[in-house]
Amino acid sequence: MFKVYYKYSACIKICTDDITILCDPWFGDNAYEGTWTQFPKPSDIKKYIGSFDYIFISHIHPDHYCYETIYKLLDNSEDKKILIADWESEPNYLKRKLQADGFEKYIIETNYKVFNNTQINIIPNKTDSQSDVDSAILVTSKISNLSVLNINDCIYNSLHFSKINKLIERNNYKVSLFCLGYTGAGPYPQTYYSPYLEKDILIQKANRKKDDFFKRYIKAINEIKSLNRLPFAGKYYLKGDFSKLNQYRGVADALEVKKIDNGAIIIDDGGDAYFDLEENICSRERKDFYEFSKNENNENNEINYTWRKLINFNPNKNLLKRLLLQSLKRAHLKSECLEDMYYSIYPYDDVNELEKIWKCLKPQDNYKPILTFNCNKNKNFFDLNEDPSIHSHLFIESKALFSVLTGLTHWNNYEIGSVFQVRRVPDIYNCSMQRYLNFLSVI
Repeated sequence: MFKVYYKYSACIKICTDDITILCDPWFGDNAYEGTWTQFPKPSDIKKYIGSFDYIFISHIHPDHYCYETIYKLLDNSEDKKILIADWESEPNYLKRKLQADGFEKYIIETNYKVFNNTQINIIPNKTDSQSDVDSAILVTSKISNLSVLNINDCIYNSLHFSKINKLIERNNYKVSLFCLGYTGAGPYPQTYYSPYLEKDILIQKANRKKDDFFKRYIKAINEIKSLNRLPFAGKYYLKGDFSKLNQYRGVADALEVKKIDNGAIIIDDGGDAYFDLEENICSRERKDFYEFSKNENNENNEINYTWRKLINFNPNKNLLKRLLLQSLKRAHLKSECLEDMYYSIYPYDDVNELEKIWKCLKPQDNYKPILTFNCNKNKNFFDLNEDPSIHSHLFIESKALFSVLTGLTHWNNYEIGSVFQVRRVPDIYNCSMQRYLNFLSVI
């Protein structure tokens, strides 16, 4: 037996005669600080998942590592284990998080494991950045040499793909099913433009985003050869205050991949549909596109944003400014920026202020920042004498800012959860500037 069951988003279950591996189960309510929700949500997670031996977690992002789900599935069981990549001399953020969450006794940190006739290779995606977190898993039958390759959210990296290909070629594996992303979550474009005044721009950029991810998908499947592909992951909706942005996220339906890849398999929902690697058949494929209108109106969903649960007061601007000053000392030591790039931070107390910000074409003209700083690692963060190559104006709820600066929440979760609004001048993406925020906290 060699089957892959599709469960939800990036969650699949790989079953061989020797072992069953559950990959990246996310069924909790707190992903990205409570901003994400599933559709539909299974009522009984244990029944929906079924039996398994190991949980593989690819990386720390909360739609891949979900504490709530792992806690329910393990249920103090001694015979279940958690497989994670070994980052060797580099920081293993996932391991630290698992240990902090009380799962240390379950962890198996390894890049190679054999269970009778089933071989497992885990390949960390190393890009020489301090923000590296992701990994891929290759599960192979030593009898048939058939493999399932799951690269999860791994951003394209030629060295990573080369390492995977060398592993496949050296062992004469045949990838029967290649599981990879086809769309992107992220904050762009929905948090960078007004959903009221710039709808046309948002739609245009959302479509361009979808096309860009399709191009990445094609590049990936051209470099790593496989018999079939499973385009998956990134199936979510924003809830509560941010649900108005859902239609502008640029998130494609997996069925759209059929237009560019005849070998794409869209395994149906329900948790019981699978792809059989040995028979090279899918038990049931999804045929119908999701009806977005049925899922987009989430304003009335219970809002359990982490920062609002944790913080019961509105921190004043002087306190926030002091926290920012301390946070900058840490972030600047980690900076990868080589040019003048500015952030201006605009906190607000009233949650209704978000609507006012959305209804401004240039809200930075109507609000005053509490702090502006330069991300250039070769300059002081208060060196603002030169015109920056990029100036990002960041609008954020004051409770959320206090929470992230004190380490209760994380900037990356805020980005992917569309928590803060940005007006970027000019609208140019720079990854080193984005990564700067990852270390902007006092701890």
